[in-house]
Amino acid sequence: MDNSHNQKIGFDFSKDGINFDSIAQNRLFKSKFQLKEITVAQAKEQLLATQKIDKVLKVIGGGKEATVLLAQEKDTGDLVCAKVFRYYTSTIRKRLQGTRHISENGMAGIAASQEYWNLDGLYKAGIPVPKPRLLLNNIAIMDFISSEEDETVPAPLLRDVDIRNYGNPEEIFYESIGLLADMFLKAHYIHGDYSDHNLLIKKEGLITMDVSQSVEYNQKTFINTPVRIRIDHAVDMLRVDIENINQAFRKNYRLHMNTEEVLKEILDELPQNLQSYLGRTEDIPFYSEGFYAPEIYAGKEQVRQTGVRKRSKRNYQRKKR
Repeated sequence: MDNSHNQKIGFDFSKDGINFDSIAQNRLFKSKFQLKEITVAQAKEQLLATQKIDKVLKVIGGGKEATVLLAQEKDTGDLVCAKVFRYYTSTIRKRLQGTRHISENGMAGIAASQEYWNLDGLYKAGIPVPKPRLLLNNIAIMDFISSEEDETVPAPLLRDVDIRNYGNPEEIFYESIGLLADMFLKAHYIHGDYSDHNLLIKKEGLITMDVSQSVEYNQKTFINTPVRIRIDHAVDMLRVDIENINQAFRKNYRLHMNTEEVLKEILDELPQNLQSYLGRTEDIPFYSEGFYAPEIYAGKEQVRQTGVRKRSKRNYQRKKR
């Protein structure tokens, strides 16, 4: 008796009828297909295609997540800064691990959205940041902060200049700490990547930027919500931000503050109820798993749990980190 059909069912298909051969071919295709980074020319084309920009003048910066272009707005004629978030960066690829329900294109749009709305929240709270203008898919358009000498040249970064040409280094150091404190106390934001790499300097003062990773903290409870992180997590992030700017001034100008003392002074200005919360962290029951999840990605853990239950009828267990 020919039982080849049984072998085929047993070895090529799962009990649910999934074709293993097609899965193997799909894996082989993914291993051979290399994602390509978006080029500057493509970023310019993408920007002009929005019909909001008259012309793109030049590239003024770039990092691991975005290309920054100087452009002229069509309606007003103003010079603006266009931050085009790239699809296939290493950082975005890390964010995509276990997040198959979001495409690379969608992830770039999420990063641009975070940049725009964080700028919006900070600007409305009076924090010195570029004013956001437009959000176009994976592009965040904001005011262009120019140098005093040339309106087409961006203001210098704190790391690239001798700040003694702008004033007393000690006063500028205190100003950088004050800006961070205002973000935390007035806007209820944590920068998350605060350093001399993300501070512009002008005669009028410091301006912070690159806030796509910034997050709000929860002012009422210790529970992670869809839009905010817990206050104790925020304090940990604030401590890191203070230490980062501390290291920059210590290295370049031999200026130093005690990180814990600065942190305590900032926390002393919190409302009394938050101070009491922070003093009782060990006694407060946490209703989350204790991992840090920005607003957009807070739901991916639930997606994983549901997927595992559907496939294996077992409960999902998070990997140990």
